[in-house]
Amino acid sequence: MFVYERTRGVLFSLGMALPILYGALTQHFFQAAFMSLGALLALLLDPRSQALKQILAIVIGVLAVICAAALGLTLIGHPHMAIAALIVFGFLAGLPKPEHAYWGLLGKYIATALLLAQLGFPASTAIGIAYFYGALFALFLILLQGWLYKIDEVGHSPSDEFFQLIKGDTNGPFYGLTLPLTILAATLSANWLHVNQPGWVGLTILFVMHINDRLSWYHLWDRIVGTLLGIIIAYLSVRYLDQIGLALVIAAFAFWIPYSLRKSYLLFSLSITVTVMVAINFALLPNGDLNLMSWRFYDTLIGCFWVAIALIVTHGVHSFKTKQ
Repeated sequence: MFVYERTRGVLFSLGMALPILYGALTQHFFQAAFMSLGALLALLLDPRSQALKQILAIVIGVLAVICAAALGLTLIGHPHMAIAALIVFGFLAGLPKPEHAYWGLLGKYIATALLLAQLGFPASTAIGIAYFYGALFALFLILLQGWLYKIDEVGHSPSDEFFQLIKGDTNGPFYGLTLPLTILAATLSANWLHVNQPGWVGLTILFVMHINDRLSWYHLWDRIVGTLLGIIIAYLSVRYLDQIGLALVIAAFAFWIPYSLRKSYLLFSLSITVTVMVAINFALLPNGDLNLMSWRFYDTLIGCFWVAIALIVTHGVHSFKTKQ
C-alpha cells in the first residue's frame, strides 16, 4: 500500500472509531454513531489541498448535506413536492464527471440525505449537531496530519471543479435525468415490496450507477458481492462483540476505505458496508436491530436491478442515436 493510502487509512480509522469508542465509554450511542458518520463524510470530501480550502470544502459540504436532510423532513407529507425535489437533486448529482471528485460525491450525499429524510430515516436537530461535530473532529485530524506529515499527493480543487461544471463540462442532461428517474422508480418499487428502509435502494443507485456503462456493470457485481460479505461481517460483529469490539471493527475496516476507493470497488463496498452498518446498529444500542442487516442486502439487490434496467435503456438509446 502506498504511503499516502496508509496515512489516509489511519485518518479514517481514527475519525470513525474514536467517536464510537467515546460512545461506548459514555453510553451515548446515538450521538456517537452519527459523529462517526459525519467524520466519514468529511474524510471523503477532503480535497487534500491547502488548509483553508480543506476547511471551506468540508464545512460547506457537511452543512449542505445537513440542510438537504432538513429539507427532506419539511417535505414529508407533500409527495409531489418531494418527488420534484428528488428529481432536481438527483439531476444535479448526475451532472459531475468522475474527475469532479468533490462535487460528484457531495451531490450524491446531498441527494441521499434528502431521500433518506423524506422516507423516514431518523433525522433531528440532535443528529445534525452530532453529524457536524463528527465532521469537525475529522477536519481537526486532517489539519493535524497536514501539519505533522507532508505528502506529495496532488489534491483537487472544488472551486476549479465548480467552474468546469458551470462551463458545461458535465455528464450531460440525459444522464442527469436518467439518474433521478431510476431512483424514483426503484423507490416506488421498494415501497410496493414493503421494504423496511427503501431509502437504501436509492442510495445504492446513486453510488453504483455510472456514466460509463462498462464500469457500471462491474460495479453492479462488486456492489452485490461486497455488500453481502460486509453484511455477514457486520452481523457477526454486532451479534458477538461488545461495544469496544465494535469500535475496533470500524477502525479495521475504515482503514481500507482510501485504498479501496482507488483499487477495488468490491473491497470498498465491503469496507463501507461494515463501517456504516456497524455504526448504525451502534446507534440502536443497547438493543440493536440485526434485521437491518438482511434488509440492507435486499435493498442492494433491488437497487442494482434498477441500475441494470437503466443501463440497458440508456445503452439502447445511445445505439439508436448512433445508427441515425
